[in-house]
Amino acid sequence: MKNEFGDLMEPGAGGVFRCHSMLPDAMLRTATERGFRVVMVELAGSRDKHAVLAALAKALAFPEHFGHNWDAFYDCLLDLEEEADDGTLLVLRDISGFARAEPEEFAAAVDALMDAAEFWDDEGKSLLAVVELDAAVLAPDLPELNLT
Repeated sequence: MKNEFGDLMEPGAGGVFRCHSMLPDAMLRTATERGFRVVMVELAGSRDKHAVLAALAKALAFPEHFGHNWDAFYDCLLDLEEEADDGTLLVLRDISGFARAEPEEFAAAVDALMDAAEFWDDEGKSLLAVVELDAAVLAPDLPELNLT
């Protein structure tokens, strides 16, 4: 799987990646220039499922009827991509606290993101999710995004 940022901006090349620092402004500009909707979600204070889902729902402007569970999160991600031109870059900033406090819930969130990314890849659009973690051990199976 490719993990060079520019390669991931191609239609159908999305996925879920981890990084250990903030995405450089140049990468965010690249995403915008290529027709991606860029959504940054600050999760530093979010340590449980409810707080993470509330922050995601707010940042992504989910509908009022959002069910605040991972299945509903997945469903809303599918609806979200209908509005994006070429795709969405979703950056989950400072999510390490949640990953440590609730590893099973963090894994469920990643699974929902991976499933949604796969769906949109099949549709020729991209959902690119970048999970900002302070240690690779929190998500060792996720490919690391090359920030150079």
